[in-house]
Amino acid sequence: MNSLTKLFDYYFWLTQPSSFLARADYLFAYFFVGCLALGIILGFSKKALHNQITAKVIARFYHLLLTIGFCGLLWFGFRFENTPIFALRYWPAIILLIGLIWALFILKYLVFNYRSEVKMYKQELLKNKYLPSSK
Repeated sequence: MNSLTKLFDYYFWLTQPSSFLARADYLFAYFFVGCLALGIILGFSKKALHNQITAKVIARFYHLLLTIGFCGLLWFGFRFENTPIFALRYWPAIILLIGLIWALFILKYLVFNYRSEVKMYKQELLKNKYLPSSK
């Protein structure tokens, strides 16, 4: 059985894994490292943005990816050290499920609130452009 079909087997998720790391464990580790790297890239890119609303959205994805990456790598460390309770494979599934729910809340914000906040932000910039500044 290959690694991809094992992901859909409940036995794979709920039994105590062997002391040797499987290919699926490394795939999870690569995914979590990718999330962490993407989070770091987003952290640097949000500082370069001048639009505060877009920076706010990027900050939300930044926090999501960093949290998922750190928690996943922490799980991989426990898995590598074969810690009995924390090395179980349902932990990365819980981490990914929490990340999915978090991402859905971010997408909900993008669908329902983002456009109105951008519109208000542009109006505020236009208003401040013509107001006299105190020097």
